[in-house]
Amino acid sequence: MYCNRCGSELSASDRFCQNCGEPVAARQAAELVGAMKGVQELVSSTAAEMGEPVSETPSLTEDFAVPRERYNLILALVLLWGFVLNVVFCIFFTPYAARLSFSLLLILYAALAIPGMLINSHSSRPIWSFVGYNMVVLPLGVVLSVLTAELGSDVVRETFQITAAVTAGMLLLSSWKPQFFLRMGPCLLGALALTLVAELLMFLFSGSFELTNVIIALLFCGYIGYDWARAQQRPSTVDNAVDSACALYMDIINLMLRLLSSRRRDD
Repeated sequence: MYCNRCGSELSASDRFCQNCGEPVAARQAAELVGAMKGVQELVSSTAAEMGEPVSETPSLTEDFAVPRERYNLILALVLLWGFVLNVVFCIFFTPYAARLSFSLLLILYAALAIPGMLINSHSSRPIWSFVGYNMVVLPLGVVLSVLTAELGSDVVRETFQITAAVTAGMLLLSSWKPQFFLRMGPCLLGALALTLVAELLMFLFSGSFELTNVIIALLFCGYIGYDWARAQQRPSTVDNAVDSACALYMDIINLMLRLLSSRRRDD
């Protein structure tokens, strides 16, 4: 394996290039979670409508309609829950992160995330959709704790602040021009798939990832706007709020990982 930035040879245990300091683990995480977003989009587009009636009696085991304001509040709280879990993992697991095999960790993350996305997208029960959401969020918290240990908490905190500012901006733009973002959906998926294929080819031929990193970061900015606009078009039920929160969570985390993968550890 070779460094994507300078071409120096890397050993299997290297998490940073010894020559230029390129964060290998951050790159691996960004590529995998980016691919997971593509999987999520395909799962969501092929998910069959369950056709179950919407209950008029609030229950966690049955979907039920709520006012649009409460729908957005549930979406925001579920999204916040995911990020709080990530922060907790970073606080408590970072001291032990160096002992973990990062490649094995990514495999375990994929093994949990794919079933979690299936459960989240296909279930019409809020409680099961929330279980699927947590199957995506929890292992990613461990991945982020490893990156925090390697890149430093200051870098991760600064990157999170930048991601939060960009996310807020995209949500405002999407609320202003929702139809523009809704029309972007198929283009975003196609562009993401092509760029991930290009990254795979660059990996095989030791190419530079700097351009694709910028492109994918921009694509996930678009996805934040698209998924927010799509969330506002869906019926305001609790299950839809949880599903929409999962889609937005993946967008925001992917943007953050792309920013992290371009950062070096400060010497």
